[in-house]
Amino acid sequence: MKTFKIILFIIFLVLLALFGLQNQEYFLTSTALHIDFKISSLNYKIMELPNWAYWVLCLVIGLLVTGIRGLISTFRLKRQVRTRDERIESMKGEINSLQTRLDIFLHDPVIKKHLEDEARKDKEQPQAATEEEQKA
Repeated sequence: MKTFKIILFIIFLVLLALFGLQNQEYFLTSTALHIDFKISSLNYKIMELPNWAYWVLCLVIGLLVTGIRGLISTFRLKRQVRTRDERIESMKGEINSLQTRLDIFLHDPVIKKHLEDEARKDKEQPQAATEEEQKA
């Protein structure tokens, strides 16, 4: 898969170089960039640069914008992961404390006897109900 990506990248570079060579006249022509906001004080003219420089400048600005947006989303996601990890750890601590309390509660002889008595009563009640149904 890695070699496929490398071959695909090389093909892309060859096509890009072919495009550049076929349009060499356009890319080497120098032009000045005019910015006119239709207000007399806001009329700018930037020095002459070759067209390839404008293309590279636009590419770099685009990469910077997308990179900054990517960093912002990455930081936001890292913050969410951190807060959720903290929440999970606090819930694990609460589970451990509740498990400890439950173990203490279940191992207490008085409470254990009471729970066994209730379980015995629960078992006897369905049996009594079935005996009454059989009599009827």
